[in-house]
Amino acid sequence: MSADNNVRKRILQEYRRAHTENEAMPFLHTRQHLADLLQQSYDELAPHVQWLEQNRYLHWKAADVFKISPKGLRVTHGTDELDREFPE
Repeated sequence: MSADNNVRKRILQEYRRAHTENEAMPFLHTRQHLADLLQQSYDELAPHVQWLEQNRYLHWKAADVFKISPKGLRVTHGTDELDREFPE
């Protein structure tokens, strides 16, 4: 479980960074960018992205395009909140 939580935290941190850097288009295209940023294959990351979307941390926008949700923004506000939501 902690390995899953670590991957999910890293994913959410990247979505938070994308949101902060470009609020006009605050999403990552997972196939093109997320795998490179996290240095893992898309096939490894896809189940975690889907889990985050299903649990409302991310919002689905189009095929493999997601943006961080208000819930995701809340839990990525600080390290303490993220660690509480996704304990190791």
